[in-house]
Amino acid sequence: MTRITRFDEELLAKARQFLEAADANPGSRAVLEQYGFNLVTLDNATIQKGGLRTRFDAIVLPDVAKELIATGKPKRDEGAMTYFVELPPEYKGGLGEDGAKSLRAFVEAGGTLVALSAACDYVIDQFNLPVVNTLAKTRPEDFGCPGSLLRASVRPDHPVTYGLPAEMALFVDKPIAFQTTPPGNELDRWVLATYPGDAHDVLMSGWIHGEERITHRAAAVAASFGKGRVVLLGFRPQHRAQTNATFPFVFNALYWSVAKD
Repeated sequence: MTRITRFDEELLAKARQFLEAADANPGSRAVLEQYGFNLVTLDNATIQKGGLRTRFDAIVLPDVAKELIATGKPKRDEGAMTYFVELPPEYKGGLGEDGAKSLRAFVEAGGTLVALSAACDYVIDQFNLPVVNTLAKTRPEDFGCPGSLLRASVRPDHPVTYGLPAEMALFVDKPIAFQTTPPGNELDRWVLATYPGDAHDVLMSGWIHGEERITHRAAAVAASFGKGRVVLLGFRPQHRAQTNATFPFVFNALYWSVAKD
């Protein structure tokens, strides 16, 4: 089991609260409770109300599609069945523009926003970042990865990747691969993990179709935004509380939220 052992214990003590925007992923809760993080679940109204930075250092958006986060309804192609299971009352209607503004204000004021897997597309849409998901509009017949372990190279010199090996397996079950470009002077951007350049090296275990579409692409990216930070993890680092080796991506992002520059 991978554990963070070399961090200054004061950083963990300073992490006032770890916050999930919705209790959509029991795996996240199980992992973070096991490792001693204090969890608070937010509903739409609380986020829309604003003032988040006065209470929290970090907000984590769970692996939820951007349409559900924004509007409370899933994306439906023309002619597709429109039925879906209604969300609990506190999440109906999604965050809307007020919620998006509140999240941006939280980060601009110094907070850290961490997006897991599908939630990355929501953050990319709502924040002016030099990042795009190159698979966002890819058809299923062109790319498929229903839950496999993919190889990635990990940047060694960043707080979010502290203590991680140079190469590791990532659990991937969504079409997410980032293309990014060096930003202007208004922000910093770091590529945290990258898929191999050779398509034959991508798959470690499981099944994948269209692996050539993610070669040289980033699996994880971080950026500054105002006084705060955004961390995009385009995979499931906490999948069902079983992917122990990648838990530190989340833990480190939380430690980073309270670390002094």
